[in-house]
Amino acid sequence: MISFMSKKYNALSGFDQHFSNRSSPSRLILQIVTLQFFYYITAFVLFFITANLIGQPFDAKWMFSWRIITIGTSLGITLIMLWLFDSLISVIFIMLVIGRSKLAWDFAVTVHVINLMFAWLYEGFPKSISWWCLQVTSACIMVGLGTYSTRWKELRDTFFEGLIDPELGQADNMVVSANDDADADDNSHLKSKKPPSSGKQAEQEVIPMHSMK
Repeated sequence: MISFMSKKYNALSGFDQHFSNRSSPSRLILQIVTLQFFYYITAFVLFFITANLIGQPFDAKWMFSWRIITIGTSLGITLIMLWLFDSLISVIFIMLVIGRSKLAWDFAVTVHVINLMFAWLYEGFPKSISWWCLQVTSACIMVGLGTYSTRWKELRDTFFEGLIDPELGQADNMVVSANDDADADDNSHLKSKKPPSSGKQAEQEVIPMHSMK
């Protein structure tokens, strides 16, 4: 399932044709923008759904404000939990968009550095300890789980599929060859048999012999 989604993503984004070089700047920039987009769009969806569930009007400043991230209010605690849940979901996007364990930590940290820049531009340099603790925890989640998931994907693509597919191919070839051998034996057995002559034909052959005498 994951490999299928990854192939569809590569086909839609055109990575295989236009960004074949994994270390090219254009590919890295596109991956950063794509990952950052999914990070924010996931947070937006989570915040919007939660606001409707708790009966509170949605405010766009929840995305970039660091002043409301505090453990002293119910809203602040709710946003902290939602941001951490957003980090867990973003691990899937790291596995699909990045797909390399060596770069997972780099992109995970880049997401939070860009988030820091947006928060700085929106309300000034963050001075909330709760906000900084949230960013560190979120970065640790994305780095740890992102590295583990991308490494698992790499091993699965390069090792496990290479072991499973040849065995299935050999099994199919063995079944096909066995069926061919059985068909050949049946054909040779049918050819070796001759149809017996009927009794009437034998009498017709004998009667003319006696009449000639």
